[in-house]
Amino acid sequence: MIIMDEKYIEEVEHRNFSLAREKISQGAKVVGVYCAFTPCELITAAGAIPVSLCGSSSDPIAAAEEHLPRNLCPLIKSSYGSALTDICPYFHMADLLLADATCDGKKKMFELLNRIKPVNLLHLPQVPDRESSVALWLSELYRVKRLLEELTGKQVTDEILRETISLYNELRKVTRQVFELNRGDIPLLSGIEMVSLLDSAGFEVDIQGAIDRIKEGIEYATRRGGIQARKRILLTGCPNTSKKVLNCIENFANVIVMENCGGYKTVVDLTNEEGDTMEAIARASLKIACPCMSPNQRRFTLLSDLIEEYSIEGVIDLTWQACHTYNVESFALKDYIQAGMGIPFLQIETDYSGNDLGWLGVRVESFIEML
Repeated sequence: MIIMDEKYIEEVEHRNFSLAREKISQGAKVVGVYCAFTPCELITAAGAIPVSLCGSSSDPIAAAEEHLPRNLCPLIKSSYGSALTDICPYFHMADLLLADATCDGKKKMFELLNRIKPVNLLHLPQVPDRESSVALWLSELYRVKRLLEELTGKQVTDEILRETISLYNELRKVTRQVFELNRGDIPLLSGIEMVSLLDSAGFEVDIQGAIDRIKEGIEYATRRGGIQARKRILLTGCPNTSKKVLNCIENFANVIVMENCGGYKTVVDLTNEEGDTMEAIARASLKIACPCMSPNQRRFTLLSDLIEEYSIEGVIDLTWQACHTYNVESFALKDYIQAGMGIPFLQIETDYSGNDLGWLGVRVESFIEML
C-alpha cells in the first residue's frame, strides 16, 4: 500500500538516487534545473537526466547569507546555500546547470553559483503572446539543444524529441488527474499527500517510472475513498518548497488544488505533438502563468477556472519573503478574486523559518472561521 508522506518521498528519492548513480556510471550526464520554463524534454531527449535543484530547507540559509543579502527570498538563499555547502547530492552530481532568467534575485545569484559549477543562463522573454517573444525563446532553445548535444555526444533528432514530448505530456496528464481527484464534494487526497506524490517527480530519473508511480497513487486514493470534508482552499503563489504554510493550512482546512509554481499552472497546457517540435516546446513553455510575465492575465483566468471547477471557498496566496514579483501581483489578484468573484482571499508573506508559526496559525484559523 502506498503511504504518501515524508517517508514515501525519502524512499522514492533514495531509489532515484541509486538509479542516477547507475546511469552516471554508464556515461549519463546530469543537468540541474531551477524553473518550469527549462525545457526538460530537450534534456531527456539528449540522454541526460534533468533534476530540480530549488532549495527547500532552511538549514543552508545561514551559509548563503555570508554571500547574499539577509532580506532575499529564502528559496534563492536555500538553493545557493545547498550548493555552497555541498549538501545536495543532485547538485554534486550535476555536470551543467540550466537557469532561466526569471526574477532579478535568481539572476544575480546564478552569477555567484557559476563560481561553483557551470551555469548556463537562458534569457527568458517576459512578454507573453508576442511572436517576437516566441522567436527569441526559440533561438535560446536551439542554443540549449546544441549545448546538450555537445555535453552528451548525442544528437537530438526530431523523432526522439517528438517521443519525449509525448512522454512529458503523459506526465502532465497524470499530474492533472491527481488534482482532479479532489473535484468532487468529498476530496480523495490531502494537500500534503498531493505534494508527496507529485514533488519527487522533479527528481525522477525515469520519467515513465514517475508516470507509473503517480498512477499507483491515483489507484490507491480511489480505492481508499474520501478524506474528511472541510473548507475547500486553493493555494496559489510561490513554489511550495517549504511545506510550513501547507501544513499550517491543513490543520484547519483541505487544500483542494495548488496552482503554485510547480503545481497546476505547469500542467494545464500540453505541448503540441504535431508540426515543428522545437517551436511547440517554445510556445507551450511561454504559456506558463508565472508573474515574471507581464501582463500575466493567464494566471487570473486559470485561477478563476479552478475556483469554479473545484468549488473553492477561499484562496490563500503564498509569498516568500522578498519575492517582489509575486508580492506586487498579489494586490491585483486579491481585487480580482475577492472583489470580482466574491471569494475570500488571504495573502501570507513568510520565510522558511519556524519563528512565525504561531502567528501563521492564528491568521489561517481566523480566515477559515470567517469562511
